[in-house]
Amino acid sequence: MEQLILRLSKWESEVDNINPNCKVEHGGFGWLNAREWYDLVGMHFRHHLRQKDELEQRLVK
Repeated sequence: MEQLILRLSKWESEVDNINPNCKVEHGGFGWLNAREWYDLVGMHFRHHLRQKDELEQRLVK
């Protein structure tokens, strides 16, 4: 996880310099530019962190 956070922090300042008209297709969300992909990765990562917290809470009980 720490490696992913480090990689994301390196890209954060770069994505806004990429032409927003250059897009790559995502299977569920359609065509996304670099900023949209970056935001999606962050959202996905936070989702998994919430899942991890929920699992840890259930294991403690």
